[in-house]
Amino acid sequence: MQIASNKIKDVVRFFREQLQGMYDASEIESFIGLCFEEYLGLKRVDIVINGERTISESDLLKFNFAIKDLKNEKPIQQILGKADFYGLKFYVNEHVLIPRPETEELVDLIIKENKDFNPAILDIGTGSGCIPISLRKNIPNAMVSSIDVSEKALEVAKKNAEWNQVEINFILDDILNPSKEIAPNSFDIIVSNPPYIRISEKEEMSNNVLKYEPHLALFVYNDDPLLFYKKIADVALKGLKPQGKIYFEINENFGAECKQMLENKGFKNVVLVKDLSNKNRILRGSF
Repeated sequence: MQIASNKIKDVVRFFREQLQGMYDASEIESFIGLCFEEYLGLKRVDIVINGERTISESDLLKFNFAIKDLKNEKPIQQILGKADFYGLKFYVNEHVLIPRPETEELVDLIIKENKDFNPAILDIGTGSGCIPISLRKNIPNAMVSSIDVSEKALEVAKKNAEWNQVEINFILDDILNPSKEIAPNSFDIIVSNPPYIRISEKEEMSNNVLKYEPHLALFVYNDDPLLFYKKIADVALKGLKPQGKIYFEINENFGAECKQMLENKGFKNVVLVKDLSNKNRILRGSF
């Protein structure tokens, strides 16, 4: 089914009719606003004022494709090729996770606690680059390096660093089987948002995540849910400077276990931090 007319008001009506029942009304209005701003440069108030205005066939086609993708549960960020994160714009595609609000809380905590000195930071599992780029942008004198196992993800992260005009040292490597060791006492901060969703939790997840986001960055085996955390903690024990800090985004179901693991390895001042939804989402410790 195609949009019946080229008038803006009819495009809006078609959006609502086609997506009704699949998404909340507020979500549909958000999609409408995002698409009009991206394709036509129109703000919400402009959409109402210009309801009788007609748009070109090529622009109409963009809206048709967007609606079709939304009906197939494709995330709006991938449809538009961009996502907002911590006040910045990031390019996203199927090779990287879409940046999440809870990760913004992790970034915000690191910035607030470390903005007054010039830290050397290592991010492990960069994905889109949202964590290292946001840190570099907001802690201007920081030296930031970032590791990812996916060459495709690093291509996206490098593009985002250029978009946001920051310099990051990107490294292609597998933290579980690194090709080279991290030099001792190299970093003030090591941060990671590693895969932490157990495969058994898949059934609880929505199709827009399962169908369109990289499973490599999402899932860990049921029998070793702390696999990445343990490995990264070992890397941190060697790579952090004295008084250095480690920050994790974690699975809310394993907060206590992650905290105990860090303490058992010798980290001090280990604290679980709840996110805005009151879930254990961030773990912080010092070396």
